Amino acid sequence: MMKPARSPIPQGVATFLPVAAKEKRAVEAIVFAVFAERGYREIIPPTFEYLDVLAQGLDAELIEKSYKVVDRATGRILVMRPDVTAQIARMVAMGMVDQPLPLRLCYSANVFRYEPEHAGRDREIFQIGIELIGPRGTAADVEPIMVAAECLRRLGITVFTIAMGQGAFFNALLRRTGVSASVQGRLREAAARKDVPRMEVLLHGAGVRGRAAKALLAVPGLFGGYEMLEEAARLAPRSEDCRRPLARLREVWERMMAAGLGDHLLLDMGEIRRMEYYTGLVFDIYADGLGAEVGGGGRYDHLIGRFGREIPSTGFAFDLDRLLQLRAMQYGRAGAAGRTRKCP
Repeated sequence: MMKPARSPIPQGVATFLPVAAKEKRAVEAIVFAVFAERGYREIIPPTFEYLDVLAQGLDAELIEKSYKVVDRATGRILVMRPDVTAQIARMVAMGMVDQPLPLRLCYSANVFRYEPEHAGRDREIFQIGIELIGPRGTAADVEPIMVAAECLRRLGITVFTIAMGQGAFFNALLRRTGVSASVQGRLREAAARKDVPRMEVLLHGAGVRGRAAKALLAVPGLFGGYEMLEEAARLAPRSEDCRRPLARLREVWERMMAAGLGDHLLLDMGEIRRMEYYTGLVFDIYADGLGAEVGGGGRYDHLIGRFGREIPSTGFAFDLDRLLQLRAMQYGRAGAAGRTRKCP
């Protein structure tokens, strides 16, 4: 019996041969040029962090998916970078708090997350993005979206959709149910997958019924234009914690319309991040030809506070590999030539 061939590289990681490597650097140069024009300065996070330190900014699911090794010098557990935003939050809290705000930081880095072989997902993800540290207002919510849109325009990608949601609205509805934090987490995860039947099971098991259950179950289906804000307002209790996020999202929508991006906008109140550190506006960017988002981000006002002084923040990141796929389709090339990836 013949033995199955052994792959020369692990599943879910990429090799960039000369042509693809040149294209990758070209895309990075274009995106970094936009970042620099907007006042963003590059920051380079370490590949390894101490797990007990970085874990303060990571969700339990992400810690579970992280690659870990023992530091031979100290015996402490090291984690290979699973998330850049948490790293930058740690770097700001522990080394940049004395600098004047706002801080505009940018990066290009790979993150490492374990995925089962049958999942068909990458284990090494190349990200390029920004973090805006300090401002609280809606202008700061809008800025990362505007920067992302300008990057796509410079890359020649003109057909894309920005799907905006409001994590604070869903979180307010969750808190009003009175269910435990663990049940809230499972409901958030089910809502992020738009798995309404699973949400129904969880709510029923927790004894949540009536208007509270109806409002939560409706959120994943609130998908469309400006009218979704009105629909969300009808479902929500007349309380400040529910109304304020909707007012904030309405202002962001109006600012984006005024900036000429109306044709690219979509409201998706079910755009809910599994990352628990997101506290307000969230968004994903989709483009024709890809079956997944090309990038996304949002507001995370309490993440830096997990490492020290609390500072409001927002940002976004592109999946660089998906940008390369879009460029290849845009210019009629046969994929990202010279890029190889071990897939299941």
